Amino acid sequence: MSIHPEAQDRNDRIKAINPVITAALSPLGLRSFFPKGIPYQAGQAKNCKINATIGQITDGDGSPLPLAPLAEKLSALNPKDAFLYSPIQGRDTARKAWHAKLVKEDARMEQVGMGVVSAGICHALNMAAELFFAEGDTLVVPDLYWDNYEQIFQIRLQGTFRTFHFYNAQGGFNIEGLRETLASVKGKVHLLLNFPSNPNGYSPTPAEMQAIAEVIVAAASDRTVIAFCDDAYHGLVFEPTATTKSLFFELIGKSANLIPLKCDGVTKELSFFSGRVGFLTFGVDPNAAAILVDKCMGLIRSGIGCPVGLSQYLMEIELADPRHDAEFEKMRMVLQTRYGVLKQALTRPTKQWTVLPFNGGCFCLLKLRDGLDADAVRQQLIHEESVGVVNQGDRYLRLAFCSIKEASIDPRVAAIERVCEKM
Repeated sequence: MSIHPEAQDRNDRIKAINPVITAALSPLGLRSFFPKGIPYQAGQAKNCKINATIGQITDGDGSPLPLAPLAEKLSALNPKDAFLYSPIQGRDTARKAWHAKLVKEDARMEQVGMGVVSAGICHALNMAAELFFAEGDTLVVPDLYWDNYEQIFQIRLQGTFRTFHFYNAQGGFNIEGLRETLASVKGKVHLLLNFPSNPNGYSPTPAEMQAIAEVIVAAASDRTVIAFCDDAYHGLVFEPTATTKSLFFELIGKSANLIPLKCDGVTKELSFFSGRVGFLTFGVDPNAAAILVDKCMGLIRSGIGCPVGLSQYLMEIELADPRHDAEFEKMRMVLQTRYGVLKQALTRPTKQWTVLPFNGGCFCLLKLRDGLDADAVRQQLIHEESVGVVNQGDRYLRLAFCSIKEASIDPRVAAIERVCEKM
């Protein structure tokens, strides 16, 4: 495998800080670096009186020349922030704002460097996987997981999954299953956990979260563990028994063999679905994290060019607004009410399904009775009842409660039961 001298420089610098990280990098991760090309050189020249480096159209004095229809729609915004390129790693103001938000949530984030901006959380997961996950590697993941993980880790990167039952016999998170499955993978192991989870809407209790962290730290006692923390639904919990904390916080600084990776963003936490602003944060030595950010910049430069500056700017405005916390809580309470209505609707006795435990996020799962095929039920719901749900494999239906009115929840549950009874 040919390594560019610039990439080798980054690898050697990480190795001097923590050789475990260098050894954990995938072949692509080892090859990646941010080149000294146009964006790099433009950055060096940004304070020059005459700057003829980067190819963005301006008035010659650093201000953009937007077309009138766009300029009129965005007239309340600073044109430079709204219309010019974002730095490859993301706007520093955006990165600092998000990092400050995480520090506010948990002081342990003080010891972690700023994350790199991604084009949404999926892109953050994909970058993290490209850095560390190699062809043939194994990902440990619960058996109830977001289907896009297959596209990232199996289809794109040609790895394999090793799963364990998400729930234990008591309906809580299956900590022993996690422990046993991690132990069954020899050598470097990758683990992906998503809380509150998609598709089943479960967030662990604080005691469960602590136990999960202890299992992961123990697994890293004699080999490398890369822990992907998918925090897409962070903060959306609806029971006092469910933790609002990220697993990532519990893994920071616990072992030199442990590489925690936090993937989060504005999609659900700011209800900004079109924004496509995510963050990949490395829970390792800040100096090593800065070099990993450089490697991500190489991936971004060669993939999407740079993240969207306008969305980052709007995110900064939102987070700086004193109304933000209250506005988030208002949005969370809308979901809390819908969650309560769905919980109540699902208490009616039925032989058609079992409701899997859920307490957060945007979804719940129904495990259908024997003899029912989830995809067949889903299609009948569309054609007979004009009701849309998602099948998870052949036994489960995923019900979203984030996107329908409270008045539609009872009729939807009744429609599902009617179709199941007919089948």
